[in-house]
Amino acid sequence: MRTLNKLSVAVVLGLLLGGCGVTDLGGEDVTSQLEQDFGGPSGLMDFFESHTEEEIRQALTPYGVGYVAHGDVTAALISDCPKLFPSTDRNKWHSFDGEFYFIDSVGRPNRAYKDLPRITAAPRVDSCQTNVGQWGDAENPSNDYDGGHLIGSQLGGWGGRANLVPQDANFNRGNWLQLENAMARCGSLPSGRLRYSIGANYPNSTALIPNNLTMQISNQSTGSAVSMSFSNTDGGGTNGTTERTRGVNWLSSQGCN
Repeated sequence: MRTLNKLSVAVVLGLLLGGCGVTDLGGEDVTSQLEQDFGGPSGLMDFFESHTEEEIRQALTPYGVGYVAHGDVTAALISDCPKLFPSTDRNKWHSFDGEFYFIDSVGRPNRAYKDLPRITAAPRVDSCQTNVGQWGDAENPSNDYDGGHLIGSQLGGWGGRANLVPQDANFNRGNWLQLENAMARCGSLPSGRLRYSIGANYPNSTALIPNNLTMQISNQSTGSAVSMSFSNTDGGGTNGTTERTRGVNWLSSQGCN
């Protein structure tokens, strides 16, 4: 990794800030702005993977955002399963095991990034999944919620709260699961060929339940990509099945069969 002085960091930022018209994962928060400025979720992840932790912190400071690399997932980590993350974890990117998670300023999971393959199932944390689903049930008793993974456990997504949100049970077990299972069929592709980016966006500063879940998958070799947006309701909303079909067809065209 190269070493940048403060002037070089400013120059790099100036170049990155010139990006426009790129795809972000939605919302009106700082992560959406970062994605726009750094060339989309893939560009932001490229920046994370090609710079030192200190360089990343310097670049994110103007946004008021932090960054911490936790190392091995078995090491002392971000809090495992709080309803809302403590202030020390908030407004910060957390990196471990090749995954990147952002916790927003209120203490909710907001973004999850991962390169695939390697595709190896990760252990579930059943107690945390149950708690997250029940928090959704309590906030909206008229609906049924699961603790839904942003990055599926069958794809290696972490089992803790940073990767779990209250997700409509019908959606989680239907169209979302079908997309995850289609991704799981990409294991024969070269390592890191696909970049998987998820956004959880909230209707206000107090809601625990995201009203919108977005997914972008890009082919790191060809530049081809697909972006999908779902309401966190039965089926993923009125366009949920159409979005899921589009995503599954795109994955099939990339060799995930």
